[in-house]
Amino acid sequence: MRKWQLWMLALSPFGLGYLLDSAMMRFGWYGRTLTFISVLFYVYWYCVGYVSVNWTKSAKESILAGNSFAIVSFLSITVQQTILKRFLPNIVGLFPQMFFLPSLRLAAQIESVLLFFLTIRYFWATCFVSLALMVLVYRAGYKAGSKRKKGS
Repeated sequence: MRKWQLWMLALSPFGLGYLLDSAMMRFGWYGRTLTFISVLFYVYWYCVGYVSVNWTKSAKESILAGNSFAIVSFLSITVQQTILKRFLPNIVGLFPQMFFLPSLRLAAQIESVLLFFLTIRYFWATCFVSLALMVLVYRAGYKAGSKRKKGS
């Protein structure tokens, strides 16, 4: 099995988030540009789910392996924001935020529709919407990949 490839793809949002952060600072990206990048990220995550069929035995294993870093990042963000009431000014505080950066714009727009009447929003809630979208998109990609594999 080539599970290391799945783990590398599961880690890729960290690198993508860092590159996006650098591009945002250098080029002043905001608005529609970030929405477009967020949509592209979800297309990429669908493709990751699609190819993960080749590396795992079951859907549960693939979804857990492919989204394991997202789950750990979400838990880290939740602990920092709810218990510590701040983000740590080191790699422990930075990495989880960088992980979700490519997906946050679209997740925030969906959250604003879902939570229209709430006046206050929390970052951990936006990250939860992002995590849920990542799992759903990944699962859809996995299902499409497994249908293709069965048809071959």
